[in-house]
Amino acid sequence: MNLEIATLGTHQILVNGAEAQFKSKTAEELFFYLLAHPEGKQKEEILEQLWQTEPNKESNNRFRVTVHRIRHALESNDALLEQHNRYRLHADVLAATDLNQMYKALEQAHDAPTEELKLRAFQSLIRLYKGDFLPSVTASWANELREELRGVYVRANLEISLLHCGTGACAGAVSALVRALHIDPYIGENYHQKLMTCLSVVEDKYASIEHYRRFIHFLRVELEDSPMPETLILAERIKNGEKICNRAPMQITANCPFSSDGACVGQHNQVLEALATYDTAVMQP
Repeated sequence: MNLEIATLGTHQILVNGAEAQFKSKTAEELFFYLLAHPEGKQKEEILEQLWQTEPNKESNNRFRVTVHRIRHALESNDALLEQHNRYRLHADVLAATDLNQMYKALEQAHDAPTEELKLRAFQSLIRLYKGDFLPSVTASWANELREELRGVYVRANLEISLLHCGTGACAGAVSALVRALHIDPYIGENYHQKLMTCLSVVEDKYASIEHYRRFIHFLRVELEDSPMPETLILAERIKNGEKICNRAPMQITANCPFSSDGACVGQHNQVLEALATYDTAVMQP
């Protein structure tokens, strides 16, 4: 049996190259629920969380039929296992998902012996993230995993920005920060400061101040707040033409905020694809 299971930004289950036929929305929902809980769940938990009911003759029969439909759709009786009234998907089924690949890439990044291998693993992770987990499912169990995966994706991009800036790849740092802030503009004002700094190197002071302007608007409209004094000072320094990055090709005035040793080589006159859609990617005025 050849399985391909996509859950990020869409949902698709292919069995030997063809769409799986679950025969009912209930069976498909239980499948994705167990996918989100690889450790498995007791039948009583499933009945309560998915169907808001307790075990009885009717619900037990419905559950039995649903389990059968999942096994039939995946063309294997071992696809969904039961042990001591606990139901879980087979390890081979879990391994066929984009979720598994994403978490595997995260593990590889954490275990990578070099920064180059760490960067490759994080880049693999963000390529796998094509959008929210099961975007059409509004149940609380899906929302919980959705938020967890968003956090993994955001953190991976922040790590990528650090790695890029450590090697002087400021354009890559900007792209990674834009991706992270697009998903979660609340992650911290320091990341908006870092984006302002790198924009001033990769593009110019005008691109940096444009982000600052949008960030002020975001704070005012979404949080009824104002920027930190440090952000105001940074904006003023950039507006005055001061070179913030340590290794920008003019006078050194301060360390690059991405790197512990201030290593950040300026890369001017680069056209960033991420900035082409900047208006819609981060925040609207």
